[in-house]
Amino acid sequence: MGIPLRRSTTPASRRAPLACLALGCLALGFFALVLGGCSAVGASPLEYIPEPAKIQSGVDCSTAGWWEPEAASPSSLHKGSIPEGFTTVGVVRCTSDPGSRVVEEDHLSGDFAPLLAALAQPSERGGPVSCLDYAELPPAIWLVNAEGQAVNIQWPLDSCEHTKPDTAKALQALTVSESRSVPSPEAAP
Repeated sequence: MGIPLRRSTTPASRRAPLACLALGCLALGFFALVLGGCSAVGASPLEYIPEPAKIQSGVDCSTAGWWEPEAASPSSLHKGSIPEGFTTVGVVRCTSDPGSRVVEEDHLSGDFAPLLAALAQPSERGGPVSCLDYAELPPAIWLVNAEGQAVNIQWPLDSCEHTKPDTAKALQALTVSESRSVPSPEAAP
């Protein structure tokens, strides 16, 4: 009694190649996933320091907006690293608000050494990482010297082109000594 066993109608000589084909496809898919990453396995990111920022006659927070800054000079739009010999005596943070088309210009005081150390970190390019895609709108950072000249500084970036966290931490440690709103160039009279 019991259930009668059914015999397979596929000959054994046809089952073996199908199993090999399935295993081959599985192995090929695995290697495609491993080798198809965004970078070479074991490669480390390349580090670089951006070109030095152009020294300007003063801070221009109108360049920090998401709009096209028509009134700004092209050189004030160029962000870069701290130029050699530039001595920082002041820091200005320019934070844009896309909804109001206004930039908050905050003059900061405190110990600038941690911020300058964070800004001196090299940026990264490439490497063995998968990157999350999210938008970041970091504030613009202007360093000011004793003569009132200023440089628009590039935040150090990781290999995914996101800002490195030390700069934001150093900015939070500073105190706002003066603040004012700067309208977009289109809103200015």
